[in-house]
Amino acid sequence: MKPLDHIKEYSPAALFGRAKARLPKAEAFSRYAPRALFSRVKARFLKKETASAPMRPRFTPPVPAGKRWYQILLDVVLAAVLLLSAAWVVSLVTTPDPRITVHLSADGTVSEHYVFPTDVATFLSEQNVSIEEEDILSCEMSDLLEDGMQISITRAFPVAIKSQGGVSVLYLTGGTVGDALRTADIHHDVSDELSHLSFEALTPGMQIIHTDVVTEYDTSYKTLEYKEEVIKDDKVYNDTDPVLLQKGEDGTKQVTYRLTYKNGIRVSREVVDQVVITPATPEIIKVGTKIHYQTSLSGEFRLYKKPPTAGKDGWVEMTMDFITAYSGDTQTSTGVRPKLGCIAVNPHYIPYGTEIYVKGYGYGKAQDTGAFRNYTKEDGSLVNQLDLFMNTEKECRRWGRKRNVTVLVRMG
Repeated sequence: MKPLDHIKEYSPAALFGRAKARLPKAEAFSRYAPRALFSRVKARFLKKETASAPMRPRFTPPVPAGKRWYQILLDVVLAAVLLLSAAWVVSLVTTPDPRITVHLSADGTVSEHYVFPTDVATFLSEQNVSIEEEDILSCEMSDLLEDGMQISITRAFPVAIKSQGGVSVLYLTGGTVGDALRTADIHHDVSDELSHLSFEALTPGMQIIHTDVVTEYDTSYKTLEYKEEVIKDDKVYNDTDPVLLQKGEDGTKQVTYRLTYKNGIRVSREVVDQVVITPATPEIIKVGTKIHYQTSLSGEFRLYKKPPTAGKDGWVEMTMDFITAYSGDTQTSTGVRPKLGCIAVNPHYIPYGTEIYVKGYGYGKAQDTGAFRNYTKEDGSLVNQLDLFMNTEKECRRWGRKRNVTVLVRMG
């Protein structure tokens, strides 16, 4: 026999063929049929019960004609399933729902949830709701859920505060501007400036500017300078020295200033009060207003001036042999029309243009000459004479002829 034939001899097909050949065909199939197996099992159980105790007759339901035992078993199983299903439905209807209702308010929305009892932390985690440190939760995270429970989350929003050159950002859930300043530990009073009213409600992204305003008062003393009061007297010449009637004295005034500082920088200084401590005493002076001419001659126009002093400003003394007066000329030797102050001189002693002061006549100028320039004295020297112009012949005669008079001259 070949090796391959030996293997085929023990194959399942070969084994089954040999077993089938040994048993008759009807006996092989009927012995192992389900009905035959069930009959043998039933017989064994009946045999055991008969041996242990006397058999009592009991009712055995008749098997309907045409049905086999496994069909009856299937009917029983189906009936049991229907009964169990009905019982399960009844239990569902009659047993209360173990879930509870929870209302969640967050991020501007309100939602209703049916959940099994658990704690708040687990519930929020299942709903994918996060809680920041600054947010406010209406209950504790460890609280257990209850039916109809209201859970609200108030979100914190940023608020910027600028004060004293620094900026701080707070995360708050609400309140007023004053609450935000207290949270930032910023003290303010009624004199401070705020960009928003202190009782104004906070809004997301609000920017609050706080300006620290400090008001101080400073007192100083100011000198009140006295004023001059002039009393005019028309009976006194205007070139007379003023007369002091009352001496002036300075006074004192108290001035109060209000100083305003914003964030440590002074922004204003204003006067809020002034009090005169000592009033100033005015200085009273009396002056004359009467016009003072050099002489009382008719047609006088020359204002009075004090006589010059010999030896000052070029003035020197000179003694005249004679001083006379004249009037009536229409033109002088220098070509000018004569008027008060025109003096005829001897050009040998006094050149034209020289300023001359004669007491009783006043200031004049050498602008003319006369026949006396050719006169000589007993010793043969020329006469040094002055001839003063006057407007009237009467005033000339009153002046007359004066001898050896000392005058002041200032040659140019």
